[in-house]
Amino acid sequence: MMDRVNALPDRFAGRLEPATFNQVRSAARAGEWGEAVDNLIAGLAETRAIVTTAERDELRSLLAAMGLPTDLTDGLNVQG
Repeated sequence: MMDRVNALPDRFAGRLEPATFNQVRSAARAGEWGEAVDNLIAGLAETRAIVTTAERDELRSLLAAMGLPTDLTDGLNVQG
């Protein structure tokens, strides 16, 4: 799980505000994986960035694995 979360900031870098990208990357590097995923999802939802169904499903899977609510992904702009 650690590797999956640590890879997230770079995957979504072009779809996040720079400050949010830095927050996500910092949280992931510090081992705060739940915070990293939560900030990532909030940042994507806030900017209405497009995410694919596969990306949304991966984020849900990570949330579930960490015991966090998967409904955090409900606000994402899912296309494709």
